[in-house]
Amino acid sequence: MPLTRRRFLATSAAGAALAATVDPPAAAPLRAWAAGCGQITDPSPEDHLLSRATFGATAAERARVGTIGPAAWIDEQLAPERIDDHDCDDALAALPTLALSPAALKAHKDATHPVSSELTAATLYRAVASRRQLYEVMVDHWSNQLNVFMPEEFIVRYKTVDDREVVRKHALGSFRALVHASAKSPVMMRYLNTATNTKNGPNENYARELMELHTLGVGGGYTENDVKAVAKCFTGWNWNADVVFEFRPADHAPGDKVVLGTRIPSGGADEGEAVIDLLVDQPACARHVARRLVRRFVSDIPDEDLVAHVAGAFGRDGDIRAMLRTLFNAPAFWRATRAADGGPAKIRRPFEHWVACQRALEVDPGALIAELPPDFYEGGDSVKYEGRAEAYLQQMDQMPFRWRAPDGYPDAGRPWSGMHVIVGRWNYAQALCAGQLRNLPPYLYEQTVIRVADRTAANVVDDWATRILPRPLLAEDRARLVDFLGNGRTDALDEATLRARLPMTVAALLDSPYFSWR
Repeated sequence: MPLTRRRFLATSAAGAALAATVDPPAAAPLRAWAAGCGQITDPSPEDHLLSRATFGATAAERARVGTIGPAAWIDEQLAPERIDDHDCDDALAALPTLALSPAALKAHKDATHPVSSELTAATLYRAVASRRQLYEVMVDHWSNQLNVFMPEEFIVRYKTVDDREVVRKHALGSFRALVHASAKSPVMMRYLNTATNTKNGPNENYARELMELHTLGVGGGYTENDVKAVAKCFTGWNWNADVVFEFRPADHAPGDKVVLGTRIPSGGADEGEAVIDLLVDQPACARHVARRLVRRFVSDIPDEDLVAHVAGAFGRDGDIRAMLRTLFNAPAFWRATRAADGGPAKIRRPFEHWVACQRALEVDPGALIAELPPDFYEGGDSVKYEGRAEAYLQQMDQMPFRWRAPDGYPDAGRPWSGMHVIVGRWNYAQALCAGQLRNLPPYLYEQTVIRVADRTAANVVDDWATRILPRPLLAEDRARLVDFLGNGRTDALDEATLRARLPMTVAALLDSPYFSWR
């Protein structure tokens, strides 16, 4: 039975014991985790790294980092082009719109291959299945920093190109090149009104967000006069009939401009390019980019000494690999297992939790790229995912490319503490573990039979906790889970008991602080 707000509050307040229920279980284990009271233990360095630099550890990834060590694993992930990811690439061949040119997307009318749904499906599938995990995490990171809201008719059709040619192309390359590519992306120009920014009708949206969100950050030293001047530099930037960047001289505001005290000579389209270079050259840009990286990988409240250290690796063009290497080599990264108040330094946001659950259980994610719903504006105002795993991500408000404001999805825990998110996390884990999601069977019983010979409740709990949690269970929490799974029995559990009670037990582990803390 899905968890409602009332049931959640009731179980959360019910005390210190896990519920002992009849078979099959009628209620979930209660959420009175001892670990939730600040007693949670720290992960191993290997698990800490995987919880921050991937979308969630798998048994294979744990084995890999254990074999080659964290330093070699980081080196490997920072060179994704050398990682054999053919299984993921081969699966995505079923989504042909991912490779289409803007002109081909413009002509595309095959409803069996909905463009926006294929992009969303590919994003989810890659997060779950790709071996290039750090690369995928960085794609998600830049998609937020350079956010574009997809459910708009033009963007629905062409966001695929932006994702491929802007974000994915430069995710581990040069920040300077990334911003230049983003500025010329038709979907960014549509989203932030660059295309309607002309000498006769200035529009400051892109100029403002370019400085505030993309490069300098709030307090980055720019003024309202700078915003106006930058907007004039970008007048005339547009796209042509093939949906490729085009400069329109007739729309451009002539004359020199002054930005941040620097003269930008009159030069047509070159003025916009010069502005981007000027902004990227500012020390504030390096700090802003570094601060966002530290917030993403280390703590919701970035340590400014670490920010300065990472910014020092920015270099001339914003060397993303160098900044990440500096961050992962910093002692502050390895110490950041919890915040100053004892709570989590980082917690999994809905998207990260959704992916991590599937990776932990090692389900076959093929269902994510099969039988896709229609595009926006073909299937209605919102895409319908009834019976699919995506429906829970939709309920928790973090589907890819769906954040309306230019600032992107919040990269901190507090904004995701709403009751609908908390309840959604549990209902998703419960549905996934119970095999209720279309074509995503978890095979919990079958995995248990393979791995555990003496299937007592204690052995089964220990097996699953060791396999999917980055932190060891406290004795009190382990005892409650063992009592729930065994329903008081200490001998080996039969198949009927395991099939009935194991899904709720594993779902409780996925919903626990041990799993939710990054």
